[in-house]
Amino acid sequence: MSWISSLDSFAGARETDAPLLALSAREWQVIGLAINEARRAAGSGIASRWRRMFSLLTGIEAPRPLADPRLEALRGFVCAARAGRSGAETLAARLMELGFSADQVSAVRMLAAR
Repeated sequence: MSWISSLDSFAGARETDAPLLALSAREWQVIGLAINEARRAAGSGIASRWRRMFSLLTGIEAPRPLADPRLEALRGFVCAARAGRSGAETLAARLMELGFSADQVSAVRMLAAR
């Protein structure tokens, strides 16, 4: 039975050493939304006038800001990281100001870069 006590010691190590990467369901939804928006934006090289005409004809509008500043910052960061824009680092700092950990920001950055 000595192997059971050794397993208990590993369980305690996992809980304390693991970085907190948990994101809420709403945050995961925003990440998915931002990845889709970035993918669509990367394929649209339409000039402004044509974009407005397209919007009038199809009813598809540009994304509007989210009401929650924390979620909007997350969305902006994912879009910027996905596009490889330099503003992603500024947004990463903003995310940490809003309560995200450095590990969470790093994980979201890696996910957005795929």
